Amino acid sequence: MKDALQLTDLQFGTIGLTYGLFNVLGYLPSGFLAEKFSTKKLLIISNLGMCLVTLWYSTYPGYQSLVVIHALYGVFSVWTFWSPYLKAVRNLGPDSEQGRLFGISEGLRGVAQTAVAFASLGALNMFATVTAGFRAALFINAAAFALLMVAVVILVPEIDNHSENTSITNVKKDKDLKKIILATLNSSSTWICIFVIMCGYTLWNTVNGFAGTYCTRVLHISENVSSSLAIFRSFLIVPIAGISGGFIMDKFSSKGKGMFFAFLCFGLCVAAIFLTTQMVIICAVLTIVLGYFVNMIKATYWSIMGEAGIPLATTGMATGVISLIALTPDIFSPKVIGLLLNYGEKQGNIEIGFNLILVWCAVWAGLGIIASLVLKKRAERTTLANSAVSEVAMALKV
Repeated sequence: MKDALQLTDLQFGTIGLTYGLFNVLGYLPSGFLAEKFSTKKLLIISNLGMCLVTLWYSTYPGYQSLVVIHALYGVFSVWTFWSPYLKAVRNLGPDSEQGRLFGISEGLRGVAQTAVAFASLGALNMFATVTAGFRAALFINAAAFALLMVAVVILVPEIDNHSENTSITNVKKDKDLKKIILATLNSSSTWICIFVIMCGYTLWNTVNGFAGTYCTRVLHISENVSSSLAIFRSFLIVPIAGISGGFIMDKFSSKGKGMFFAFLCFGLCVAAIFLTTQMVIICAVLTIVLGYFVNMIKATYWSIMGEAGIPLATTGMATGVISLIALTPDIFSPKVIGLLLNYGEKQGNIEIGFNLILVWCAVWAGLGIIASLVLKKRAERTTLANSAVSEVAMALKV
């Protein structure tokens, strides 16, 4: 991209900053839009917008336009897409199937991401110049968005925003965005989800940031073997963990219980890596297992909303608020990894830095276990309350 567009490092950084900024700023508006407008139409707008913006991108319009293009990428990939997407997935089935629904969704996203990435890479290699190859890669991405838009039109059902209980309807009819956000923030259900998802997302960010370089710098595995392991972790583990993890999560009596065991297994795997540094093959395999559990958690943590007590009708606004807070590891996790590795280098032993990262992972896994237990307790109380309501209703009928 840098070569094809003839950008300086500063310009390249500004483009990345613009995209990231519009992503972060988009979470709350995305939740609001998901509550106010048709989910299906928002998904269509997202894919159409991404397609048209990518076609504009392919004309190489100049630096100022590229900044605007990446701002629009942020708008169409988060503002009009993120919460509607989560809402659409949640509406596909009952709470008992949420694990597999979100797991399969994450898994298929991983497969699609891999397919488009390799197709784009193939296009880059087919042309004599980087400029022509990068333009061909953009055309492939634009075509992918066009196909997704058609798929949404044909396959995604329209969600009925009017089938809601009275209390939720009253909140949604309030046009004051501030009141809607405050109502969501004041809900303990929202904070339970934030707690679980932030733990899982921090671990996912951390594992992605250190696992590959751990293999080369601590285990001293060759770059070729390490790259192969990285490809497996990045491309193959995602669909495997997403799809299988989703079905496994639904086997548990509650999502809280499933998350508890997922975080526990992750923590045990971290401990095993710490203890097997001298057993290179075993330790390398354990980094793959670690990738499986962290991707399983990430693929299914949105499935907890029902058990946490978030009503189906407020999914849009809730996911916007949750995302704004729970996905902040994007900001601090890479910095923490860098600081810990830098500390190890200053001590003259990089392994110290990596050991501190493992401790960081263990702490977040422990917090995830606590969060899962809180979720489990909430689910038990909700079940008891629902049972009591059912018994009263049956008694009244008699």
